[in-house]
Amino acid sequence: MNKILAPLALIVLFACNKKENIEILSLVPQETLKIPIPESFNPDLTRTQYYESDSGEYLAILNKTDFSIGLFEIEKKQLILKIPLAKEGPNGVGLDNGFQIVSQDCLFLATIPPQIKILDFNGKIKYKIPINDNENNVNFLSSNNEIPFIFGHKKLFGIQPFLNNFHKISENEALSINPIYQVDFSKPKTDVSWLQVKRPSGIWDGGKKDVNLSWTDRYDSIIVAPYTDHRLWVISKKEGKLIGYKEAKTTSVTKFQIIKESYIGDEGIIENLESDRYEIILYDHYRDVFYHFFYMGIDLEQFSSISPRTLFSNNPKVGVLVLDNNLDILGEHIFDDHYIETWNYFVGKKGLYVSTNNPNRDDFDENFLRYDIIRFEGLEYED
Repeated sequence: MNKILAPLALIVLFACNKKENIEILSLVPQETLKIPIPESFNPDLTRTQYYESDSGEYLAILNKTDFSIGLFEIEKKQLILKIPLAKEGPNGVGLDNGFQIVSQDCLFLATIPPQIKILDFNGKIKYKIPINDNENNVNFLSSNNEIPFIFGHKKLFGIQPFLNNFHKISENEALSINPIYQVDFSKPKTDVSWLQVKRPSGIWDGGKKDVNLSWTDRYDSIIVAPYTDHRLWVISKKEGKLIGYKEAKTTSVTKFQIIKESYIGDEGIIENLESDRYEIILYDHYRDVFYHFFYMGIDLEQFSSISPRTLFSNNPKVGVLVLDNNLDILGEHIFDDHYIETWNYFVGKKGLYVSTNNPNRDDFDENFLRYDIIRFEGLEYED
C-alpha cells in the first residue's frame, strides 16, 4: 500500500473528522506572478495545467482565438510554444473539453461526442478512444481544472459526474450509477471499463442537491470531493475500488442548495449564491497536503452593484481548507471578497498559485495572467 492508503485503510471507512475548532491559517509574505498575454491569445481558464520538466516550469492554457494550447514558461514569463489543434480534417478534434499534458510530446484531449484523443505537440492525432457504457448513456467527457484526467498503473481514470434526467431520477437510481471509468493501456487492445464505485447513501437527505464534484490523486489514491457533501471518497487505482469515505467539514459550509424542478429568471442562480458549497480540490505533492476550496453563501444586498449572473461567474466569498496526507484538517483560510478568480488555481514548487485577475476587481487586466503565490504558516517550503 502507498503512504496514504496504509493509514486510511484502517481509519477512513465511514470515518468523521472530529476537529470542531478549525485553525485559521495565516499567509506568509506573498510573491506575484504576472505573465503578459499576446493580443492573439484568448485564454480558456477552465483548464490551466501546471507542468514541470527537466527544462523548467510551465503553465498550459487553451487559446480560444486560434484554437491551440499555449505553453507559458513561468521563469521567463512568456509564451514559448503553441500546440496547434484542428477542428476538422484528418487531425480534427471536434468539440474539445479540456486536456492533460503527460509528457514533452504527448497530450490527452477530452472531446464530445465522448472520445479521448491522444496527440503530439504538432497537433497530430495518434490514437482515439471512445468512452461508452451500455448501461449509462455517456454524454459528457472532461479534463478541466475540477476533474482532470488522472493516471496510474498504466491506466487513465476519468469521471462523468452528471446524471441523465436529473430532475426525475430518484436517489436509489442515482446511487446505482458508476460515474468513474478507466482506460487500461497495459492490454494489447485498449480496454475501457467502469469502476464499481457508487455515490454514498444520503446524498439527497433533505432534498435533491447538485451532483458536481472535483477530484485529485496522491500516489495510488484518488480523492473525490463532491460539491454538496462533506464526505471525501478514497479510491485505490491499483484495486479499482472504493476504500471508504472521510469527512472533512468546514464550519463555513453548512447550507447546501436544494434544487427545485424549475426556476424563473435568475431564481436558481440567486439560491446558489445564497448557499454554501465546496469547489475544486488540489493535491500539493511538494508539501504533501491537499487544498479544498469552498464558497460561502452571500447576502446579495451587500453586492447589489453587481448582477447575480456576474457574481455567479466569480463567487466573491471563497475559502480553502488545508488537509494533511490523511485528509485531516490542518486549518483554513478565507480570502477577502473578490480576492481570487474562481476555478483558476494550481500548485507549483513555490506554493499554491491563485489567480487574482478577477473580472470583479477594480485592477482586472485582461492583458495579463496574474497569480499570487500563496504560502501558509506551518507548511514547509524549499526556499
